[in-house]
Amino acid sequence: MSKLKYNLWFGVYDGKEVMLSDNFEESFLKAENPSPLPFNVSELGMQVLGEDYYRILRKTALQVSEKQVEKELRREDRYVVALVKALEEIDEAINMLNEKLEDIKAVKESDITEKFEGKIKELRELRREVEREIEDVMEKIAPNMTELVGAKIAAKLLERAGSMERLVRLPASKIQVIGAEKSLYKAFARMRKGKKAKIPKHGIIFLHPFIRTLPKSKRGKMARFLAAKLAIAAKIDYFRGEVDESLYESIRKRYEELRRK
Repeated sequence: MSKLKYNLWFGVYDGKEVMLSDNFEESFLKAENPSPLPFNVSELGMQVLGEDYYRILRKTALQVSEKQVEKELRREDRYVVALVKALEEIDEAINMLNEKLEDIKAVKESDITEKFEGKIKELRELRREVEREIEDVMEKIAPNMTELVGAKIAAKLLERAGSMERLVRLPASKIQVIGAEKSLYKAFARMRKGKKAKIPKHGIIFLHPFIRTLPKSKRGKMARFLAAKLAIAAKIDYFRGEVDESLYESIRKRYEELRRK
């Protein structure tokens, strides 16, 4: 009859000796046993690891937790990317059906036009549900970005970047023009040919009222300032997840300054 073995976070115990793990993170995740155990885990651990027992346990627990959080974050940000793409396709479908509906109505109204209207109504309700889901997830994985620019703009920035990991690596200057890449490339192409070109000052973030409600001459300054704060917000969201209320206050003050000048 085989002896009972216990899977502990620091190794395997057969009742007599401990086979120390060479990967504490891996053994930590596999540490499942019938409860209660007939011995004290911490006392056994201190016999093997000595005074470093609690230090190593704390370090291992933190490393495991960080990786699990990062894994969950990756899953959630991919979810947002998929939802934003779906939202864009729903918008395209609504627009297309509206156009077809108007074409049909121009000829004759019938039961078919009522069905078109019903489907459009269903799609609009689906759109609202997708938007609500995006807002819920963005508030969880990117609270500072969401606080700064709202879930809609923050989610679009995330979708264009591809992931939170990629987004946090972008400098503020790149975040500033996300969504205006085509215009940027065209401007660079003209410049290479020695022609004059107007480089875009903002992309998706133009949707923010702090930018679009300012005079054109001041929008670039506000866009640069907002992009710089977004770069900070994205890093806080990805690495710490704590809400920094001073970020929004700083962009509000900058907006007020530019509006008064």
